[in-house]
Amino acid sequence: MLEFRSFDEDKFFELDPNHLLTKIHLDKPAEIKPESTWLTLGVSSSEQERSFNYNLEVISEKTLPAESGWLSKTPARTEYILGLSAEAIKEFTELQEFMGSASPTGFDLHVNTGFKEAANEMKSITMSIFLKLYADEDYFTLIDRAELDIEKGSE
Repeated sequence: MLEFRSFDEDKFFELDPNHLLTKIHLDKPAEIKPESTWLTLGVSSSEQERSFNYNLEVISEKTLPAESGWLSKTPARTEYILGLSAEAIKEFTELQEFMGSASPTGFDLHVNTGFKEAANEMKSITMSIFLKLYADEDYFTLIDRAELDIEKGSE
């Protein structure tokens, strides 16, 4: 979370929504449900707090092979690269323009996803989520190999 320590309204206005990317690693056999995947941006000001949801679209999907290390093993997993949809880019840009006249005091970002039906048959899912804010910077980790319990009928 060091990335956000110096994140302020100037950094927010510098964001190019075309380069705002999310990477998800999900242990096989689980799969994300792309239509249930979005980025949530929370904006705080002295007057109010608001949340904005932006649809994410799969840009690429590939299988990462299992890895065996000295102390641990990582099973095969699927890597998804997701970016804002065309409509989400437009809405994000409009928000940046609107926020130019406001005085934001804080920001937070969340990535939400649902899972395809096969995930309901599993008891848990292990995933990692990474975020990339700028084209010339690398991804940083939001969640690293977290094991999530799955409840029946949940997404």
